[in-house]
Formats: sequence, C-alpha cells, structure tokens
Amino acid sequence: MEKRVERNAEAGKRKVKKRGDAVETESGSQLILGKKVIEPPYFVRKFGVSEEEYEEFTDEDTKAELFDGTLIIHSPASIRHGDIFGFLYFLMRGYAEHKRLGKVLGSRATMHLGPCRLFEPDILFVRSERLSILRERRLEGVADLVVEILSPWTRNYDMQEKRQAYHSAGVEELWFVDDEARNIVVDRRRRDGKYRTSTVRAGKVESEVMQGFFVLAEWLWAEVLPEPFACLQKILGERKRGKQSLKNK
Repeated sequence: MEKRVERNAEAGKRKVKKRGDAVETESGSQLILGKKVIEPPYFVRKFGVSEEEYEEFTDEDTKAELFDGTLIIHSPASIRHGDIFGFLYFLMRGYAEHKRLGKVLGSRATMHLGPCRLFEPDILFVRSERLSILRERRLEGVADLVVEILSPWTRNYDMQEKRQAYHSAGVEELWFVDDEARNIVVDRRRRDGKYRTSTVRAGKVESEVMQGFFVLAEWLWAEVLPEPFACLQKILGERKRGKQSLKNK
C-alpha cells in the first residue's frame, strides 16, 4: 500500500519533495493511504530515519519529532489546542521578559537531547544563564521548563515515551496540560535525579523554575479563555504584592 504525507489540497499546484515513502508539498497537511485521504487527527511513525533525513524532511510547517530513529509526524493542532497554547505562551513569555528571567520559545523550537532525539515541545523556557545552548535553529541541550498540551491522539505518547525521554535528559520541570481531563500534571526533578509528581485540577499551578510565575487552572478550562493581558497583570500584581508584604514584616 502506498504511503505518503501531502501538503496542499490542489494536486496540480503542489511542489513535491520525495523522501522514501513520504511526499512533501507546500502547505496544509494530509495523510494519503493508497487513494484515500486520511483527514486529521492522525499520528504517524516512520522508522529508520537519521538526523540528516529529519532535517531534510521537516520545515517550519511540519510538527515532527525524531525519537531514537523513529520520525513521528503530528497532525495539525486543533483550534482548542491552539487557543490554550497561545494563552500560555503569552503569559509565560510576557512574565519571563518582564522579569528578565530567560527566554520562552514556542512549538517550532527543536530541542536536541542526544543522538536521534529531537523534540518539539509546545512551550519551553531556558534560564538567562543557560542561553548559550540556543543555536540558530534549535537548542543543543535540555530546556529548564517544558510544557506539553495534550491531545487525545498524542496523550499516550506524551505521557509515556516522551515523558520518559524528558526525565532521562533531566528537564527540571514539566507541565502536561490535559484539557479533556481538566488537570495539569507537574513533574519536578529532585536533587537525587528522581521526579515528584503533582496533579492540579483547580487553583494555582506554580512554577519553581520560573520563579513567581503561576496560572489558575480554571483559566484553562473556561470555554472562552480569559483575556490574557488581564491574567498577566494579575500574575505580576500578586508577585509585586508578595514582595511588598515581605518588606512590611
């Protein structure tokens, strides 16, 4: 059976790059099996892929990762996933820049964790003192904080294989945001290298890596997400009030 990944609904206008049993085109994202178009969501694995082939196959429009020689191609994110990503990215980047803590990058940032291990977290944070690991196209090393927004078709991969890879690499703090289950699973690395896990369904989710940053879980579960600038002001305001209280003691 013929397998290929296509980008563009209009076959006559495609520019195609062939990579074995994959076909790369300019825009959109479809999976074609034989003559049948498989619409998103999908989750595709292609085995026996090198880092060089990964670089050739992927571009800024492709959500793909390389895990021990297996190329993992993700379908386009849902609108809801995109909304949660945009909301959290705005809050995290705004907070980190205001406090000059480091750099927040989105889902097109690739993290190189070792031979044939290239991952694209939804959001990552690198402390200021470690910004030397940033290269033009990717991070050569591990981020300090990683956020993954789970989808029904990626939950098992994110929570099992990918989570273990992050633990092995030593990511200091991990957030897994599960909109369907309405909880946030947080893994924090202890000094002995093991992880402690907490699950938050309501109230504050606080970061130990990005000091002073938090979100209220309820913000993420709202059908219409709250106005992000107002939420950022609340985060910054609570941090400021906390400092003032310490001064008054």
